[in-house]
Amino acid sequence: MTQPNGQYCIYLRKSRSDIEAEGRGEEETYARHERILFELSKRLGITVSEIYRERPVSGERISERPEMLKLLNDVEEQKWDGVLVVEVERLARGDTMDQGIVAQAFKYSSTLIITPMRTYNPNDSNDEEYFEFGLFMSRREFKTITRRMQGGRTDAVKDGRYMGNIPPYGYIRVKLPGKGYSLEPHPEQSPIIQLIFSLYTNPDPLQRKGTGLIAKYLNEELNVPTMKNKEWTVATINGILRNPVYYGMVRWKARPLIKKRDSKSRPRVSREQSIEAQGLHPPLISEELFNKAQEIMSNHSHPPAIPGKISNPFAGLIKCAMCGTSIVLRPHNKTPDSLMCPRPRCNNVSSYLSIVEDRIILSLKQWLQAYKTKWEENRPNDDDDQIVIKAHYSSLKRLENEKKEFEKQKNNLHDLLERNIYSIEVFMQRSQIVIQKINQIEELIEQAKKAIEDEESRKQARINIIPSVEHILSIYHLTNDPAQKNALLKTIIDNIVYKKEKGGRWSNAIDKFELTLYPKVNNK
Repeated sequence: MTQPNGQYCIYLRKSRSDIEAEGRGEEETYARHERILFELSKRLGITVSEIYRERPVSGERISERPEMLKLLNDVEEQKWDGVLVVEVERLARGDTMDQGIVAQAFKYSSTLIITPMRTYNPNDSNDEEYFEFGLFMSRREFKTITRRMQGGRTDAVKDGRYMGNIPPYGYIRVKLPGKGYSLEPHPEQSPIIQLIFSLYTNPDPLQRKGTGLIAKYLNEELNVPTMKNKEWTVATINGILRNPVYYGMVRWKARPLIKKRDSKSRPRVSREQSIEAQGLHPPLISEELFNKAQEIMSNHSHPPAIPGKISNPFAGLIKCAMCGTSIVLRPHNKTPDSLMCPRPRCNNVSSYLSIVEDRIILSLKQWLQAYKTKWEENRPNDDDDQIVIKAHYSSLKRLENEKKEFEKQKNNLHDLLERNIYSIEVFMQRSQIVIQKINQIEELIEQAKKAIEDEESRKQARINIIPSVEHILSIYHLTNDPAQKNALLKTIIDNIVYKKEKGGRWSNAIDKFELTLYPKVNNK
């Protein structure tokens, strides 16, 4: 079934049990599996020319396993006649759709799956049935293990044990007798937690501080770092004020992992949706103080942003000139919305969104007029463009010829192996060198192709930029949808830099800020 002169590779992935075994002092998994599969390749008389090693902690899904994605792409491109793996379960243990993707990739490319126990031909009905059954049983085992682990974690939370790997600020994670962990107050951090709640809930309105002022106080006056040795932010303070662990509770699934086809996220859920129980650790504040903080936050909160909805027309476009952070939209209830730098220590002053928006449109109009004038005075020379493009084509042809030479060397290595001039070990070493050279040349070929494409697009952009900007300026104010405005601006603007050094309600500096626009044509 296997072809001695075919192209074969190895795929390696560690399971959870492998990692646990290594922790007990057993042999490193990849070394053991490589030895098994190289002995298999020698017995079958085939040559392995590449090894895909998945990172030690890979995910359940294909999208979380970069080497599997690379392998599937190569399989679909019919790069391999067969893939060696210690067991079929190593290929896919995810959901049914992932298993189907793997099965179809091997079937449609007629790629063999070679294990020490059996070689599977996905186009043979019997082998296909065995292969799919092996994946099914692997998935079933995985789901059983996952359910058992999740049930154990839920029971642990209900018993008051702390399930997180990292303790919250203000606590130290400590091992309990037997199984599980709990928390103990951190001698330096716990007073900071008590200070935060005290400042936020102070009954005296003149003494009470909001989350922004608390962050600034910790950064500038106390010079206290966060757990990650970074600056305090409003989001960090909000997270502490909402965390019931500080009045003695433990919780689980407060931010459950939500998986989609090509992404995953951890959105916050309400306390009612999470699992919350009395913890074994001592509280840092009273429940009464915690509830008071929740009441204040509820009275001062803004409507939550709708996930995926753009409310800032300059989202992803405008940056702070002082610290480089993205400028964000700050909604207000009684005054117009403003744009501000979210970093607490940054001195860049906020401005009303409407004023900044008007200035940006005006700046675009001024830039367009200057660009049109410059265009008329210095029309680009088509001959110069063609010289550059021809140079890239010449470089591309040279690289393609070099690749052909290395392909010949690669074939010669197979001849030397068949004549026993090279051992398998030497053959693998030489093969890796040649394959690496081929990969490097292929990257250079792609770069040359992209350079040609970029030169062509630059040439076209210089022609199209004037009507594009004129069209966007003519329709910009016809819509009130920030998402549509954002999409329009991103077609012609690379980024905007914002700077305002003075401000205040009575400073008469409401429009005294600097904007620097970088239209996309400057990068063409």
